[in-house]
Amino acid sequence: MGEGVKRKGVQTVAVTNWAQVAVAVFVLFVGTLVYVLDRPGESVLFFSTVNISGLLPSLFGRIGESLPTFSHAFAFSLLTAAWLGEGERIGFSACLTWFGVDTACEVGQHPQISERLVQFIPGWFERLPILKQTDVYFLSGTFDVGDLISIALGAAAAYLVTVCTTSRHIHHG
Repeated sequence: MGEGVKRKGVQTVAVTNWAQVAVAVFVLFVGTLVYVLDRPGESVLFFSTVNISGLLPSLFGRIGESLPTFSHAFAFSLLTAAWLGEGERIGFSACLTWFGVDTACEVGQHPQISERLVQFIPGWFERLPILKQTDVYFLSGTFDVGDLISIALGAAAAYLVTVCTTSRHIHHG
C-alpha cells in the first residue's frame, strides 16, 4: 500500500501507490492478451506482428468481447489515481474521468455518431502515429452496450481497489 501524502514544510509530495500500479498493469496485460490471442491481428494497430489468434482456440471466449474495455477503464483509472496521489476523492475523480473518456470513445463508434464525429478530428492527428488511426477507430469500431457496461464495471472496480489500497491517516489535533 502507498504511504499517502506526506508533509514536508509547506510542500506536499504525492507518494505512488505501488499496489494500485501493480494491479493496474496486471489487468491491462490480461486485457491486452485478448488482442494477441483471440482477435484478428489487423483489428488493432501495433498487434498484427504479435498476434497468434489463429493458432489456438479462443482463450477468453465470450468474456473477451468486453474484457478490453473493462481492463482499460480499470487500469487507467488506477494508474491515474496512483500517479496523482492517494485519497478516495482523487481515486473517485480518476475513475469518473476514465469512465467518461471510455464511454465517449464507445459512443463515438455508434454508426449515427461516428461519421459526424470524424469531421471534427484535426488534420494534425495524421502526423502523430498514435493518433493517425483515430478516424479508423471511430468508423470501423463497433458500438456495443456490453462495452458500456464493462466500462462502468471497470471504473467501479477500480474505485473499490483505490478505497481498499488507500492508506488512511488519522490526524489528531
